[in-house]
Amino acid sequence: MRKLFFLSVILLFWNTRNNCQVRWYEKESENFKIIYLLEQTHLVNHVLSSAEKALSSLSKLLEYNPEEKISIIIYDINDYGLGAATTVPQNIIRLSIEPFEIGYENMLYTERFYWLLSHELVHIILNDKSTDIESFFRKIFAKVPPEQEQPVSILYSLLTNYGRYNPRWYQEGIAVYLETWLNGGLGRAFSNFDEMIFRTMILENINFPSIINIETIDTHNSFLLETLYYFYGTRFVSYLSIVYGNQKVLEWYKSYHPDIYSGIFSRFQDVFNIEFDYAWKNFIEYEKKFQNKNISKLSEYKQTNIKPLTDEAFGWTASPLRYKKDNSIIFGYHKSHYLASIGKINLSTGKIEYITTIPSPSIYQVSSTAINEKSDLLFFTTNNNMLFRDLWVYDLKTKEKKMLFENVRIGYITVSDSTSDIWGIEHSNGFATLMYSPYPYTEFIPIIKFNIGEEVSNLSVSPSGKYLAAVLHRNNGNQLLVMFDCNSLLSGKPSDFITITDIGSPENPSWSSDNNSLYWNAYNNGVSNIYKKDLTNGNIEVLSHTLKGLFKPVYLNDDSLFVFEFSGKGFIPSTIKNKPAEHLPAVEYLGEKIIEKNPEVISWDTLSLGIDYKDKIVGEQKDYDAFGNIGIDSFIPVISGFQDQKVLGIYSQFSDPLHIHDLKVEIGYSPFNENPVGPKFHMKVIYNYNRKVKFIFNQNATDFYDLFNSRKRGMIGRKITLGYSHYWKYDNPHKIQQNAEVAFYNGVEYINDNLVRVSRPDFIVAQTNYSSTDLRRSIGSSDFESGEKYDFTLRVFGDNPDDPQFAGQLIGEWDNYFNILVPHNTMHIQFASGYHVDNKNLRQARFYFGGFGNRYVENEDVKQYRKVFRFSGIPIYSMEAERFIKIMIENNLPPLRFANLSFSQHFINHIDASIYSQAILAKSDSAEKWINIGLQGNIVFKHWFNLESTFSAGIAKAWWDNGEDWQWFLSIKLLKN
Repeated sequence: MRKLFFLSVILLFWNTRNNCQVRWYEKESENFKIIYLLEQTHLVNHVLSSAEKALSSLSKLLEYNPEEKISIIIYDINDYGLGAATTVPQNIIRLSIEPFEIGYENMLYTERFYWLLSHELVHIILNDKSTDIESFFRKIFAKVPPEQEQPVSILYSLLTNYGRYNPRWYQEGIAVYLETWLNGGLGRAFSNFDEMIFRTMILENINFPSIINIETIDTHNSFLLETLYYFYGTRFVSYLSIVYGNQKVLEWYKSYHPDIYSGIFSRFQDVFNIEFDYAWKNFIEYEKKFQNKNISKLSEYKQTNIKPLTDEAFGWTASPLRYKKDNSIIFGYHKSHYLASIGKINLSTGKIEYITTIPSPSIYQVSSTAINEKSDLLFFTTNNNMLFRDLWVYDLKTKEKKMLFENVRIGYITVSDSTSDIWGIEHSNGFATLMYSPYPYTEFIPIIKFNIGEEVSNLSVSPSGKYLAAVLHRNNGNQLLVMFDCNSLLSGKPSDFITITDIGSPENPSWSSDNNSLYWNAYNNGVSNIYKKDLTNGNIEVLSHTLKGLFKPVYLNDDSLFVFEFSGKGFIPSTIKNKPAEHLPAVEYLGEKIIEKNPEVISWDTLSLGIDYKDKIVGEQKDYDAFGNIGIDSFIPVISGFQDQKVLGIYSQFSDPLHIHDLKVEIGYSPFNENPVGPKFHMKVIYNYNRKVKFIFNQNATDFYDLFNSRKRGMIGRKITLGYSHYWKYDNPHKIQQNAEVAFYNGVEYINDNLVRVSRPDFIVAQTNYSSTDLRRSIGSSDFESGEKYDFTLRVFGDNPDDPQFAGQLIGEWDNYFNILVPHNTMHIQFASGYHVDNKNLRQARFYFGGFGNRYVENEDVKQYRKVFRFSGIPIYSMEAERFIKIMIENNLPPLRFANLSFSQHFINHIDASIYSQAILAKSDSAEKWINIGLQGNIVFKHWFNLESTFSAGIAKAWWDNGEDWQWFLSIKLLKN
């Protein structure tokens, strides 16, 4: 038996040998360590000096400098840049190095690495800073992350890093505020997009939310999603700085030693001498007065007559495309309660027709789209929000689609009707490169590789194919609308361009049919309006004056243009006259009031000073030492359960920043003699290598949840497991994964929560699982709503090397999700089947059905009834079978969300419910035919704005050939489901 086990170990390691060879490097500065791949070397010194510059300014403003070096990990795994920061368990900033997804002035920035680092370092400083009490506990336990397998860690996490549990709007508000002034006023506290959102709320009489509303309803149901944390947080902090001054704002965010877990709301009252709820109401009234003043100013002049083509708002929209053959506009959209799609709207009737789905939309631009009307071909990109983009083509006549280029990383595509060639922008290794693919699209050819900091987007080729309009963003924050000569580009001549305008963040260029006029939208007066340049005489005219904002113009004829008008629910397809507007009055920015009240913010700009911080780079490039970078994530005393025994022990976790090595160890002792003959020593070791190879050693392993439950998972004996995980496909949302595992059991008497006795105490189980998951959900959902999942498992049992005994299982499962009747009312159909190669000497190899599965206190998925071997209505594991066919039909009802069910920093996030029925046809000694009907409800709670728990209740009735039974349960799931 041991020879078989070790042979399996060798085979698994042999298979993983060639999958873990990515070579990382590291380099250090005075306060940072950067971790990167060789192809990112050109960015290293720049990122380190930018980080040192930002930290120097922020540590003075916030009066704190982290004691430990901050790790910066740079990745090139997405086609758009972004950042994320954490202080638990270590101070780490993760940067995706590509150019940002720009549009609508949602990001107003200068040099993108300094701008992004100045934002993320605010999170690091404020969350790492500690009170005396926190510092004391950190020295003992480290900065403890909450762990589901050991929920006692939540207590230690609160003791060591209480600031981590502040609401998201609070954290993002100050980060955006400081990011703006460290970059000379170029940040989201001075954004036209923010002004448009709040102005539109007043115009449409949209109620301002409470902070609980933001958490439970708006960030789930609004097309703006979690960007609302940034908008409301920034706006509230800006208001406080205007009314109370910068110093009061900074004082609120600084954590002083006398503050022992006082919390942001009690500190708020101490600093501002007003209760938070009253201040929030005052902020709302201030915002209303401020926006009404701007609305009055804009209303003094005649507004453009905007004709909506439909009353329906489409959330975020992609670039609109004119399709003259059926007088329609084609566009991608991502709106609340519906999956992202591409559709078209008839310009005469307003009728909307679905074309195809977009499985992975980006948040602002949805997808990059283009059309070749001559060939009836529609081009669009997928993987827009994660990984590398693919380019697809859809035939508008045959309604067939296919992938043209996989992982091509190209977006902002445009196609010339005259030449049929595709132009696009590639994002790779931090660079933006202009690319060109001639018909019939066999390759993309690089034309211009722009410098870091020069970011090109919004390409639009003229109908003749002669000119290429584009938006160019420079690292001084200036955004230009420019025009290239295509013939010069293709001939390899210097890439000179003509600047059309650099006023008002111009974007979304498009052409007239005669190639003589260029249209775009810009915020020249603080509101996005439509502009036109006559290329024959050089004149620029403004074509609209609106209160909300118009975007993405498309020439229809000399008399009219298609536009998107902004609304509180997204963008509405509309038309306007193609003629000049009379006058554009300018709005006032909230940022201007900040400067009036706090002129010192101008002096916070360190970017423009040009100080070089490269002298703080102290190290040379060297190989990343994963072992040398392992740190203590947590080291805490815990209490766990083992069957009916209480176990006192130590839980510890160790990892390096890349999680190449991740080790969890729990060692415990049972001192209370509840079971005189039970084991006293307990040990559990879990080691993951590179998130692929897993080694687990359990010796009478404990389970925290055994303290509360009658079904005990603590298993007497030893279990040694070696596993390997591999993705055959990771193409969001479609993932194909294989997991292989070999487990050796020694001295084991029971399995399956100690309810199924094994034939012999020593045996081995080898299995491989293959799963294909392609599931999606829409804005506002609480669970998957569309797609399919396939799952196949082959499992072999063996024991007794002197007289080898074997048994096997083959299990298949298919799940399908789809919405019916109303949004988020989801049907789930599941088929499953299993075949067992029986061996009466290996009873543990048979199939065991029954139960909801949920224990009183749980750490597994709350909807356990979906598991193949769950059958609600009969006791768990009570039905034994050799083979089976199972079907389940489930209806998940739309979630209910609440804004007023809260106590302190604990509140109900949402409630969902499901009704289902399962049927089994089995070869079983008990009965052949089984059927049930069940109902389950789940109440999801939020704690301290960051932690979750779920209370579940269910009831079910089951019938079989010669009997019936019913079952109910109550359960609480700790931490996020």
